Amino acid sequence: MRMFRRSVIAGIAVATMALAAACSGEASKEQEKEEDVQESVGDYAMEQAAELPAGFIQDIKDKGVLVVGSKFDQPLIGQRDTATGKIEGFDAEMARLLTLRIFGTVDEEGDDANLKFVETTSENRETYVNDGTVDVVIASYSMYPERLPNFDFAGPYFDTGQNVMVAADNTDVQSVADLAGKQVCIAEGSGSIENMQEENPDAEVTTLADYAACAEALANGQTDAVSTDETILYGFTVDRPDAFRVLDSSNIFTEEPYGIAMPLGETDARMFINDMIDEALANGDWEKAFNLTFGAAGMPMPETLPEPNRYEPF
Repeated sequence: MRMFRRSVIAGIAVATMALAAACSGEASKEQEKEEDVQESVGDYAMEQAAELPAGFIQDIKDKGVLVVGSKFDQPLIGQRDTATGKIEGFDAEMARLLTLRIFGTVDEEGDDANLKFVETTSENRETYVNDGTVDVVIASYSMYPERLPNFDFAGPYFDTGQNVMVAADNTDVQSVADLAGKQVCIAEGSGSIENMQEENPDAEVTTLADYAACAEALANGQTDAVSTDETILYGFTVDRPDAFRVLDSSNIFTEEPYGIAMPLGETDARMFINDMIDEALANGDWEKAFNLTFGAAGMPMPETLPEPNRYEPF
């Protein structure tokens, strides 16, 4: 009996140690997960809103996940990390801040994820908003006046403008005027097409599926230039500084106020997201997001920060 009891006691001790180790391991995993989540959202100050507006935003909270249309191919804006699968860039950080505002936490993995990114292009983002594929689009989507009657736009959360990128060794193109008779690649469905046609009608605009394809065409000598928002172009020069050159910022010829798009008529949701943008600007989160993305690539902080446009509903 004594031997049996000693064996039982020994077994209990071993089991207790194993349980303690397992618990310690689980705690360690949970701690690592929390640290990973904290790192992924940039150590932001954004807190969950005390009250959510009924309708669109409350419905997102109730279903447990915010579905965001984002670019997957634009460095510094929205790009999938091939090693981790994580979507990186300033637009992705804005999505994380909005998730924090709605849920209080950000989880992008597994069945309990409360933030999901869906790849969105310039050509399909309007469709995705209208058919419910995504809740909102945060994809370098400019708040042009002609778009405001078709969608609700919160923002702008970032202000930029259209410029031109050429091969690094190209000395012929120093201004937008020099693009006359040159091939200029722009993504299908982008507002940059009409902008270029108005700025330089003699430029020969060609289109490809996205700006990554345009950048590749430029690198291969299949086009003379790429034109779109300077932020997007700058991202490609960061990845391949010896291949590309963006024209001096004095050549910027449009105003591109990036907004967060949602279905038309969601005025309360738009105001809620505008409040989130204001909070991010006030508490330093906007600057943190900038430093994680554009700032880390050497882009200087803008002299003037964006101001959300609280326009009357259409």
